[in-house]
Amino acid sequence: MLVTTDSAKNYINGKWEESSTGETMTSLNPATGELVGISQKSGLEDIKKAIAAAKETFENEDWKYNSKKRSEALMKWANNLEKNKEELAIILTKENGKTLKESRIELSACVDTLKYYAGMARSVFGRSINLTETAYGIIDKSPIGVVGIISPWNWPALLMIREAAPALAAGNTLILKPASRTPLISVALVELVNGIEEMPAGTINIVTGPGALIGDEISKNPDVHAISFTGDTSTGVQLAKVAAEKVKKLALELGGKSPHLVFPDADLPKAIRTITDSIFISAGQMCFAGTRVIVHESIHKELVAALKVEAEKLKVGNGMDETTNMGPVVSESQLKEVLHYIEIGKSDAKLVTGGNRVTGGEFDKGYFIEPTIFDEVPLESKITQEEIFGPVLVVQVFKDEEEAIKLANGTPFGLAAGVWTKDINKAMRVAKKVDAGTVWINTYNKNYPQTEFGGYKESGQGRTRGIEGLLEYTETKHINIDFEE
Repeated sequence: MLVTTDSAKNYINGKWEESSTGETMTSLNPATGELVGISQKSGLEDIKKAIAAAKETFENEDWKYNSKKRSEALMKWANNLEKNKEELAIILTKENGKTLKESRIELSACVDTLKYYAGMARSVFGRSINLTETAYGIIDKSPIGVVGIISPWNWPALLMIREAAPALAAGNTLILKPASRTPLISVALVELVNGIEEMPAGTINIVTGPGALIGDEISKNPDVHAISFTGDTSTGVQLAKVAAEKVKKLALELGGKSPHLVFPDADLPKAIRTITDSIFISAGQMCFAGTRVIVHESIHKELVAALKVEAEKLKVGNGMDETTNMGPVVSESQLKEVLHYIEIGKSDAKLVTGGNRVTGGEFDKGYFIEPTIFDEVPLESKITQEEIFGPVLVVQVFKDEEEAIKLANGTPFGLAAGVWTKDINKAMRVAKKVDAGTVWINTYNKNYPQTEFGGYKESGQGRTRGIEGLLEYTETKHINIDFEE
């Protein structure tokens, strides 16, 4: 067993430790309410100890200089994860609620990401410049130092690995702070670095506990040189304010309200399947979920009718059931939040399908919501403007290309978008004008470790994945040399 259900411990300087507070937190299965496991409710002493260990390792080990060692360590971590993928999928599904199919996809993406950055660890290139006849410049890319990674609960494995892998590949040491709702899967992933001799003790440290304490210390402590945060926009803004006082490097991947723009010549069967998947995967609890559909008036009724049919086909249930299409939302508080937005939608728009909590029998033990679609939704409605983070789809109608783009850009967010048309010229025009860090054409939710991801506007700053994701975790230094002829 990878992680004990009795007590998942902190990992500090290569050792597993209970918290200094003696307190613990419980992880409950959102489908059944049953106990999944226990983790540490750590205190200030624990996070300070972890930061000191990461600093000591960065300063005194050769990790930051030895790209071969970093590459081999990341590849071994990937292989260990791959061997234990099914056991990890079960932990993830029980703790988060998502289906086993989604958990397997997430963990496969973790393996792919680690393998990609295992290769990139040997490719942290600078450049050289001939400045004058007697001057030469070297642009050096160096690791930042200690990096704090604060990861969310919705895709807790991938969104931790997605940041940890490039940070390690660049030569940094890490403090991992997982979401308090899903610490067990994060601890289980870190357990897989045990026995990797190329990775010095203190390179990776994980401390579980309340964000108000652990996350705050990561943001304030001067020995943490950079922070990566994935989560909601309001928390990201507060974190940025605190980090600004220490002028820390900050990477933020925040909320979204991502649209599908569907034109009359779209491949409707493919668009309908993809839109359904993009909003109801993980019960809509994804930052780049396709939460809005902006459809041309000529195909509006046809598309909405088809989406209704697809939504009503979905089987809602326990993610451990292989036939389940959509699991519960993660907690009672999330359930209440989503239902609150649904009530707003019932006042502002036309309810097409869903709109209720799923109850009766085993459903009463969990936090299940029907796949929900609203039509004729005003741009100013809260269900259009605010991130719901639940299985709620909003439909709007446009008359021409200009109006479609205006609607797409009419929220504070800019994380992702989908464009559906067979006209490549139109697709490229629209893609260039939509304010989003990723635009998919005739597809959606296709992510690769080698392609950058991040947001415009209130969806964040900086980029993850790809070369830019690696460079986020480096400093740039100009070394100037004068020489005699």
